[in-house]
Amino acid sequence: MKTWRRSLLLLTATSALLLTGCTGGGSSTKGKLEAAQSVYRTMSGCTAQAEITADYGQRVYGYTVDLTVKGGSGVMTVKEPENLAGTVLTWSDGETQLAFDGAELDTGALSDSGLSPADAMPTILTACQGGEIVDCCMEEQAGAQVLHGTLDLDGDQGGQIQCWFQPDNYGLLRAELSQDGVTVVTMKFSDFSFTFPEGGAEYSTECP
Repeated sequence: MKTWRRSLLLLTATSALLLTGCTGGGSSTKGKLEAAQSVYRTMSGCTAQAEITADYGQRVYGYTVDLTVKGGSGVMTVKEPENLAGTVLTWSDGETQLAFDGAELDTGALSDSGLSPADAMPTILTACQGGEIVDCCMEEQAGAQVLHGTLDLDGDQGGQIQCWFQPDNYGLLRAELSQDGVTVVTMKFSDFSFTFPEGGAEYSTECP
């Protein structure tokens, strides 16, 4: 009877992994995620294009932005939708500013914690640099293996950040911010590139 129960539990766990697409969530995978966090702590900046979806429950907004990060500061410039093109969001040392001409970009709170779309990228970068690793695995997407990590910043797991990285260079592919189990912001990245300091100079590496 005990053997039968152990077999059933093993089958159930295996099925759950297959359903989520996750494999190899052991110490080696955690080591990869820790290495990714080290890269984000070491970098002097990064650039990317991102598609942002902000879910307010009854309202869902989508934006395409160009992203530039340098040190603790960053700039997101809206490319789409057309009526918001040129809107610029900047952040530095926890402060955000929005500049636009005749357009209205909703950056109100998405959750009771006060999280807004304006906070999304700084929050994601903070998690990538040192968020608590809640879970990690290798996951298959579009026929390729990617590194998937669940990261926590506040310690109570009420708000978590899901990040998907390229497994060889740790460029961000996608990130999701959740509050109490509900995804409120999704960011999909392309043309991600790191900049690293080197002897007073800087060099960049693209993550195709």
